[in-house]
Amino acid sequence: MKDKIKTSNYFSWGLTLFLSIGSCILLYFIFLRLDDIIGGIIKLIKILSPILIGILFAYLLNPLVRKLEKSVFDKVEKKIYKKWKIKIKKLSRILSMCTTYFVTFVLIYLFIKFVIPSLLDSLQVMVTNIPSYINNIYDYLNDFLKSNPELAKSIDKMNANINDYITNIFSPSLDSLMNNLTSGITNIVSGLIDVIIGLIVSIYLLYDKETFINNSKKVLRAILPNKIYEDLIVSLGYTDKIFGGFMIAKIIDSLIIGVLTFIIITLFKIPYALIISVIVGVTNIIPYFGPFIGAIPCGIFLLLISPRDSITFLILIFLIQQFDGNILGPKLIGNKTGIKSFWVLFSILLFGGLFGFVGMIFGVPVFAIIYSIIASKVNKRLAKKYGE
Repeated sequence: MKDKIKTSNYFSWGLTLFLSIGSCILLYFIFLRLDDIIGGIIKLIKILSPILIGILFAYLLNPLVRKLEKSVFDKVEKKIYKKWKIKIKKLSRILSMCTTYFVTFVLIYLFIKFVIPSLLDSLQVMVTNIPSYINNIYDYLNDFLKSNPELAKSIDKMNANINDYITNIFSPSLDSLMNNLTSGITNIVSGLIDVIIGLIVSIYLLYDKETFINNSKKVLRAILPNKIYEDLIVSLGYTDKIFGGFMIAKIIDSLIIGVLTFIIITLFKIPYALIISVIVGVTNIIPYFGPFIGAIPCGIFLLLISPRDSITFLILIFLIQQFDGNILGPKLIGNKTGIKSFWVLFSILLFGGLFGFVGMIFGVPVFAIIYSIIASKVNKRLAKKYGE
């Protein structure tokens, strides 16, 4: 009996040692071929990009489809059945999806038809006029410093040097920027097929979403232990709550702030209202610090055109952000992340440093999910350890 136990122990040790050595070798080869592996993953993502786009569309449109289905078209379906005794499978789902896609396409069409051409025209004019805006600043300084001739001569000399710099260096850089912008638009157009396929995929996903969800749960339940499966389902539910709640509400909030900014600064006749409003709206998606990231560069740019407009703009933005922070934001978003301000700053700096602007947008909800999972595990271990 003892010999069997000893043999069993030797076998367990040997198997553990073999698996450890095998894991180390596998890890070594993974690091050795890391570039090829990353390249393969990127290639796979590129191939599956229409599917991923479809999943993204379905996820973003699902809240509106669900709301219309429950609040409006379920009643329509019941009335049709009650009056004509006609039962059409998932009629309320079909009507909800048709309405959602129609509204989405109309908004996209209006954006492409009216906003993008105006945005490009304003950007072209802005780039062309930057040297004259620099001259405006120096003219203002010259008028202000007429009482000091020597200082005025220094400013004139500095003005000539900066004009040379703008002509020889800065303007080509701006031309390069416009070329890159044109190239980016070309790439967007070339990816139109992926977007169209993604929209078709999203229609299938939204129409039969319960089946896809149930099948995914079956696969996970089949391959995972019960405890891990239950923890994963809870984590996925919280993830959906954060992204489905926080991110969509934040996008709506930022859209409202962008439109409100455009209306207000247009009334005050501040130049480049459309470009500034788009910048303010997009950067507002970044939690807490987004308004500063968008407003400060716009204020500095307006300073080149007109100091008075710059000061007016900064005052208006301050008032708009007070409205957003104290009224609109809490109404739409509340505190859906559940993390303190320090961790918000930490996540923005960390993910922003790693992934740039996209990391700044998604850093807070991603960190909130990680924070929640770790906090849940720690609390469970403490409860188990101390018998609470």
